[in-house]
Amino acid sequence: MIKSDKVQVFYSEILLMMKPKLQSVIFAIAGFILVSAIGLTQVQATQSNQPDPSTPKPTQVADARLNSRVEQGLEYFRDLAAQQLSLTEELLVTLKSGDLEAAREAYVEARPPYEEIEVLAASFEQEDSDIDARPYAFAEGEASSEFKGFHRVERFLFRDNDIEAAIPYTEELLVSIRSLIDKLDDPSNFNPSLNFEGIIGLATEVPAKKISSEEETWSGQTLLIFKHNWRGIYSQYEPFADLLDSRITEQVDTAYEACMDSIAPFFTEGKTAAVPYTNLSAGERREIVEASYEFRNALIQARNALGIS
Repeated sequence: MIKSDKVQVFYSEILLMMKPKLQSVIFAIAGFILVSAIGLTQVQATQSNQPDPSTPKPTQVADARLNSRVEQGLEYFRDLAAQQLSLTEELLVTLKSGDLEAAREAYVEARPPYEEIEVLAASFEQEDSDIDARPYAFAEGEASSEFKGFHRVERFLFRDNDIEAAIPYTEELLVSIRSLIDKLDDPSNFNPSLNFEGIIGLATEVPAKKISSEEETWSGQTLLIFKHNWRGIYSQYEPFADLLDSRITEQVDTAYEACMDSIAPFFTEGKTAAVPYTNLSAGERREIVEASYEFRNALIQARNALGIS
C-alpha cells in the first residue's frame, strides 16, 4: 500500500506538471477549429452572394429582347428583297422588249421594295450605293463608273429615252440585289443601335433633303419614295412597340399616319405611281415636311425610352 501510494503521488505530480501544456494544446486545437469554422462560414457566405453564372444578367435579357425585335424586322425586309429581285427581273424582260412606255411603268413598279429596305443601308453600304446612289454621291457625278443602279436606269428611260443603254445596268442591278439578299440573311450585320440610327436618319432625310425632289429627278416619283421610306421606317420600329409606354406608341402612330395622310391625295387606289412631284404646291410640301419631322421626333423618343444609344 505504501508503494502504491507513492506511485499515485508520482503520477499526480507528473499530471500537474503536464496540465498547463495540455491546456495549451487543447486551447490551440479549439482555436484552430473555431477559426476554420468562421472561415468556412465566410466562404459559404461569399459563394452565396456570387451570381449564378447560368443566370442571365439583366443587360443580357434586355439585349435578347431587343435583338429578337431586330430579327422580326429583318424577316419583313427579306420578303421585300425577294420581291425586289422578281420585279427587277420583270423590268429587264420589259427593257429587252423595246417598249419604252412599258419599261417606264415597270421601272416605277420596281422601285418600292428597296425604298423600304433602305432604312438599314448602313449595314450594306456597297449594295446601297450600287442599287440606289444618285450622281451627287460621286466626285465625277454622272460621269463616274460607280454611278449605276436604279437612278442610272431612271436617267436612260425618263430623260434620254435610251432603252438599250438601260439593259446592262439592270442586269448589274440583279447582281447587287442578290448580294443584298445575302447581307439580309446574316443577322450579324444588324443590331438595335445601328438599326435605329438608320430609322431616325432616313426619317430626317425625307424632310431635310429628299423634299427637294433629288430622289426621282427624272421620273417625277418622289412621293412614291416618301411613301415607302416611311413604310420601311415604321416596319423596323413596330416590333419594338410592345416594349414601350402607350403614350410613346400613340405619338409614333399618330405621326406616321400624318405622314401618310399628307401624301394620300396624290395616289390613286390600285396604282403604284403617284402624281408628278412638280404638281405639289409649296403649302403641300410644307405639310409633308412638318409631318415627317414630327415622325422623326417621335421615333427619337421611342429610341431613348428603349435605352438604345
